[in-house]
Amino acid sequence: MAQDADQDRPDRLPGGLRSLIRYRVDNLLSRGTWAVLLWLAGVTTMVVLASSAIMAIFRVTFSGGGDRSWGEDTWQSLLRTIDSGTMAADVGWGPRAIALIVTLSGLLLAGTLIGLIANGVEQRVEQMQRGKNTVVETGHIVILGTSARLPVLIEQLAIADRARRDNVIVVLANREPRELREAAAAHAAGLRSSRLVVRSGETDTVGDLEMVRVQDARAVIVMADDDADNDTGVVKTVLAVGAANGGFDRMPIIVELQEPAMAERLARACGGDVHPVVTTVTIARLTSYFLREPGLRGIVDELMDARGCGIDLVEVPELVGVPFAEIVRRFGAVRPIGLLGTDGVVTLNPNGATAPKEGDRLVMITDHAGPAVPSALSFAAAAAKPAAHHEVATPQPAEHLVVVGWNGLGATLVGSVGQFCSPGSTAEIAFDPELFDVEEIAVPRSENLEVRLTPSPRLTWELNEDPEGGRVTSIVLLAYQRGLTAGEADSRTLLALMLLRQQLEQRSGPLPRLIVELRDPGNLELARRSGADDYIVSDAIAGRIMTQLAEQPERRQVLLSLYAPGEPSLRLITVADLGLSGTISFGDVVAAAQAAGLLAIGWRSGASDGGDVVLDPHVSRTVDLAPDGRLVVID
Repeated sequence: MAQDADQDRPDRLPGGLRSLIRYRVDNLLSRGTWAVLLWLAGVTTMVVLASSAIMAIFRVTFSGGGDRSWGEDTWQSLLRTIDSGTMAADVGWGPRAIALIVTLSGLLLAGTLIGLIANGVEQRVEQMQRGKNTVVETGHIVILGTSARLPVLIEQLAIADRARRDNVIVVLANREPRELREAAAAHAAGLRSSRLVVRSGETDTVGDLEMVRVQDARAVIVMADDDADNDTGVVKTVLAVGAANGGFDRMPIIVELQEPAMAERLARACGGDVHPVVTTVTIARLTSYFLREPGLRGIVDELMDARGCGIDLVEVPELVGVPFAEIVRRFGAVRPIGLLGTDGVVTLNPNGATAPKEGDRLVMITDHAGPAVPSALSFAAAAAKPAAHHEVATPQPAEHLVVVGWNGLGATLVGSVGQFCSPGSTAEIAFDPELFDVEEIAVPRSENLEVRLTPSPRLTWELNEDPEGGRVTSIVLLAYQRGLTAGEADSRTLLALMLLRQQLEQRSGPLPRLIVELRDPGNLELARRSGADDYIVSDAIAGRIMTQLAEQPERRQVLLSLYAPGEPSLRLITVADLGLSGTISFGDVVAAAQAAGLLAIGWRSGASDGGDVVLDPHVSRTVDLAPDGRLVVID
């Protein structure tokens, strides 16, 4: 055994002393930069001390005379080690020989030091380029993962937090940092007020999460990958965030998921501040909402965009016990639209006698310009002359919907239509069998809605008259996502739109309403010119939703309630519905709407979707109620 141990010693390796030295040097270099620096400092000290000792023993100096103290000899040796030109003044061959040895040693050590510094700087630059250096931030927002929604999300976060002195957004994803920066900055025009930090790593690895200081963030957003078939990766990331934070109750964690069932299970399992959101559900509800309420897309964009008016949840203790009808008339610059109870239940447009309890929050529509401060007195509205309980709601005819294309929105869209449509309605789904199997097209069934599946390879589907199903009333073109980039998906969608428009031009009678889903906001102008009546930019809406929740996670319940079938929701009504005309104050409009059981929050000039939208005006602002004007209310 002793013999075997001797054979394993480095000094027994072939090559003898040379191999041993090489082995020791390799071990030293492997220990890192600091170890090499300490070694260089030690060698330099030994050279200086050795030369000064030799000079003291032989009683010589570099200067040829003068002070012969050991301290002076040490200083002169150090000077020749770090500066080769110092030896030029030496006289005598003894001092010159010592100075030459010291200077050559210094050149060797200095060269090694310069090479080490250059290599360290190069490694540091490479590390930064690879996005592996640690983030030193607190109070920042961390985005985990990436998708086509990333640019919009970053832009909205930057705009929403523009009032912050130092707003930092950190992105961690398993992609090249340069690629991430280019993708993030593609549409992020509002980054002038924020700093974007990009790091490359695994989102489900605790070490990489600690690298971006996820434990010190004020909010974490976990994005679903575009090409993911399930939520497994997102769930692993959430669990890793919990491990890095020591729990799930330190900051809001907004989690984008694809499956509603998984969202419920994750919320139940993690609890705390984990807020799962299925963005496809909200987008699908919005699409069905636009089908039954044409002209509201611009208003919804205004409410969800961080640039415009938005939804805020505000606790106002001084209004506890005050009837909601009175609360509405106490605010001049913001519009209360409901209550959020301590149990998490949202009530929009509650009964006028309903009063908030301790801990309840008001659901407000505000422009975020300042705090919501109620007045002690109600504003006057003497000029209001509402018609006595006008029936605003009108019976809906049978819906005959055609869905061209398919993605995660489809099932929720058809299900939402089935909830509000009248008996005898139909829905035809034309899908590409090369991308989807018929077994994958699963939609909720409804007594009022008959669903039919039509395979349509390569956009060969044609709009046909169906006497039994009735004339088509609306068409929705969904963007394919599986295996396609945003640009490729939009190209297919726009091509389908042009083909449909050619078919519609050959038909007589009223044309169906045509709604197009796009993934890239840059293609909106093409959609308008191609004849779309309305459009949904799914990636932009998803980014806005996650921004809203990152600021106030409780907004999720408000958004779901505001666009849910059968719940109080946004509507456009004519001025005649309230018996108003002429030029009056918006306070009079609010009072007239209250008398009809509605909440007025703004107006749209003109009957078309292209009119200007004004939300949350001051009650003193005058309104010119033109015959074609529309009022925005919550019914």
